[in-house]
Amino acid sequence: MKKTIVMFGMMLGLMCYTIVFAQKPAVVSSNDAGWQHIGQTTASFATQNESIKVLGADEFTAIRLKVTEAPLHIDRLQVFYESGEMEEINVRSEINANGETRVITLKHPDRDINKVAFTYRTSKNSKGEKADVSLYGLKTNQPAGKDSYRDEKREIKEDAKEAEEDVKRETNEVATDVKRESKEAAEDVKREAQSAGDKVSEGVNDAAAAIKDQKVKDKVGPGNETVYLDDNGKYYYINNEGNKVNIMKAQLKDKRNK
Repeated sequence: MKKTIVMFGMMLGLMCYTIVFAQKPAVVSSNDAGWQHIGQTTASFATQNESIKVLGADEFTAIRLKVTEAPLHIDRLQVFYESGEMEEINVRSEINANGETRVITLKHPDRDINKVAFTYRTSKNSKGEKADVSLYGLKTNQPAGKDSYRDEKREIKEDAKEAEEDVKRETNEVATDVKRESKEAAEDVKREAQSAGDKVSEGVNDAAAAIKDQKVKDKVGPGNETVYLDDNGKYYYINNEGNKVNIMKAQLKDKRNK
């Protein structure tokens, strides 16, 4: 029982060591042109996904994997960029021990790589051996810290801000134009109404001036109109259109003195 516990502890420690080793990020300190070793991990299970995190001078034109200790069948690679994009590459190749994948040209050589992941399965001829996988990256004199995608993002953000300001400006201009046109229309209506009112007043005044009949001093019409009495003893008033409107005596109202 004691021996079993010791062996279990040793296995657990070995697994922890393997996990820590596999997850340890690779730091690339040089930006010189040429192939550079980025990092490595161990492929130790029948079917597994492994990844190598990349820090430092992490812009590469191309990458490749080298397999040692045992053959390995690599299905695909996934390159995760710090910009949030992911590039997937189908490999589907049997890599012998001490063999390499083809050189894989990256679509975004000017963007920082966050990590490279690969999906694999052990070869039928591996007989349970563990394969060590090393990742290499090719640099081609990229200027340090180029990060053109960040410039693109900044330009997109600036363009969006300018577009927003243009829309706001145009909206304010339209609102100003509508307000000005509404004011002008209101003034036109007011002028027309005043002109119409003036014409009505002129018509009423003209009609009143032409009347020779007696004006009833102490009475007014139903709507407080000035009332006249003709030679035939009929009462009437002049409406807004300048027309004569006959009324009955019973319709007369006492005139209120102001």
